[in-house]
Amino acid sequence: MNTDVLDLARLQFALTAGGHFLFVALTLGLATVVAGLQTRAAFSGKPLHARMVRFWGQLYVINYAVGISSPAS
Repeated sequence: MNTDVLDLARLQFALTAGGHFLFVALTLGLATVVAGLQTRAAFSGKPLHARMVRFWGQLYVINYAVGISSPAS
């Protein structure tokens, strides 16, 4: 019976660590994308670039909020 509990604990840790790894990697990648797009929008002044910043920025905020509120963190 101890091996069943140990296997479940290992599975729980694997899921938690895997979820945390994905949220962190996606958040860091999106931060770089949003910063680059914001710089491009500031220099070009085109509304398309401003819309791109808003779209990717919203995805960044959603990902950040889910990563903070999830039990993986």
